[in-house]
Amino acid sequence: MSRPDPVPAAYLADPAPVKITAPAGWWRLRPTLGPLGPRLVTAELFREMNVPVLQIQARLGELDSHLAFPLTEQIHDRLRRAAPQPHFVAVYAMLTPAHVAGDARLRPWRASRVDLAAAAPTTYGRLLHADPPLRSWQDPGGDIRIDITAATAARAEPSADPALAVAYRIHHEGLVVLSGRSVTISGHIDPSSDAALRAVVANLPSLRGTALTERQRDFLDASGHLAGAVAETTPRAGTHIAIQGQPGLPGTTGTVRMVIPGRNGEHYLWRPDVADLPGHPWRDQRSRLIDTPSELATPVLAAKDTAVTPPTAPAHLTYGALITTVDDAETVGGLILRAFPTQDGLIYEFQPAEAGQSPRRISAGDVVPVSGTAWPDLQTLLGARQVANLPLVVGERLLTLREAAPVVDRLRGPVLGPVTPVDTMDPALDPDVLAAPDPPVDLSAEAFPVAGL
Repeated sequence: MSRPDPVPAAYLADPAPVKITAPAGWWRLRPTLGPLGPRLVTAELFREMNVPVLQIQARLGELDSHLAFPLTEQIHDRLRRAAPQPHFVAVYAMLTPAHVAGDARLRPWRASRVDLAAAAPTTYGRLLHADPPLRSWQDPGGDIRIDITAATAARAEPSADPALAVAYRIHHEGLVVLSGRSVTISGHIDPSSDAALRAVVANLPSLRGTALTERQRDFLDASGHLAGAVAETTPRAGTHIAIQGQPGLPGTTGTVRMVIPGRNGEHYLWRPDVADLPGHPWRDQRSRLIDTPSELATPVLAAKDTAVTPPTAPAHLTYGALITTVDDAETVGGLILRAFPTQDGLIYEFQPAEAGQSPRRISAGDVVPVSGTAWPDLQTLLGARQVANLPLVVGERLLTLREAAPVVDRLRGPVLGPVTPVDTMDPALDPDVLAAPDPPVDLSAEAFPVAGL
């Protein structure tokens, strides 16, 4: 079981504008004046001694890539507004940035304490939670993550078309390797779009002509496949696509299983992302697919839809949903068991992912939803809970795609209270809610004629 970081007396007494604990030390960050005068930031790592064992000086935007962990905009703001101090070379600097990259105990984690000037202490996880990127994309191999962190108007001649400077940060093998970089795109492009992401990838080869660290060179050597991974392609088996919804209904995303030629153009046989959620009627029917004309589908680089973001996000999570915690020191997250509306806000009961832990309760504001559920009605949800030996508890509220109900106390014990209808009306989440003119294709059934598609 994890424990909060130690907080030494020297940490508490230090007047630096930014201080961050780590399991095996603590960091002090201050704006400083370099040898030639430009304003830089000095990050210093302290361990047992009251003198720094590592000292890194860099421009604020690029500091993350030297530290190997991200600094949030709130941290950047404190450092920009703090008065710069003279830079003194650490005498006992015995560690290098490579030590920080190789030892997680020297880097902050979600429960690490953060002290910002003129603000109450907070945690590293809560700062990260409050400062999400505009767009985040993980490469198919899982080793590289690109975050688009900001977009600002780029300076241009008055007669020029509007342009945006898109700032990005890149993680390689779980560590920040590039930060403080930006690429210019047309002002007509959404900075969170696939087009902006492709512009970031296209900009990477130009970095080889700049001063790079060993980790940055290793990353560029490992990034050659990214151009192909983000390239616009014609959908084929395995392509992630966005599907245009019927009039008045939301669209959805899924994965192409087959491309079928037809008299009037190609059709895609595809499986919705949400079909894998607990409660979805197709979850255990892997061969259930939907037939859609190609003109209604667009290839996308978006992550798999897990029904926790609009427009598919529910009012609250229910049994079977997965969460991570914002800054809980004892658990990374787990499985939602129950939801309790209270006067002070929503409370979840969940089963932590770590072995040996008992169910716990946590405020909804202290969790990050990872994946939701697709229970069509209360009967289905109650059946699954009975199998899981999860009885009703007074005060909890059950929520499904079509119905919701509180649990109230009666003479015979906890029972469902008044049932209210829920109007989800999402045919991907709840394929039985609408009478589709063409039933989905079941590949486990007898062969179907291609010419009829």
